[in-house]
Amino acid sequence: MIKITRKKGYADSLRKYKIILDNNYLGDINQEEIKSFEVAPGEHTIYLNIDWCRSNKLDFYISENDVIEFECGSSLRSWRYFFGLIYITFLKNKYLWIKTVDKFN
Repeated sequence: MIKITRKKGYADSLRKYKIILDNNYLGDINQEEIKSFEVAPGEHTIYLNIDWCRSNKLDFYISENDVIEFECGSSLRSWRYFFGLIYITFLKNKYLWIKTVDKFN
């Protein structure tokens, strides 16, 4: 199973991010929402998508009965918010972000 938590942020606060697993649409996630999905054991690639922009792609391996947690959000935070035009054009594959949650912190 994978669990995804979307962080709070001003950018895209009223919009959903599409969750893409192995190039297939898995579901949507809203701001401050936590979603869980059953995923077959093995190697996978996950990323988020909104319009023509997306997040980084993460490769991960999941075993049976394992739970992997992810956090996601928009890169347009604090001073980066003023560079929105650059993010939707030149940095469109970094507009969103996703990362694994370190279980030991």
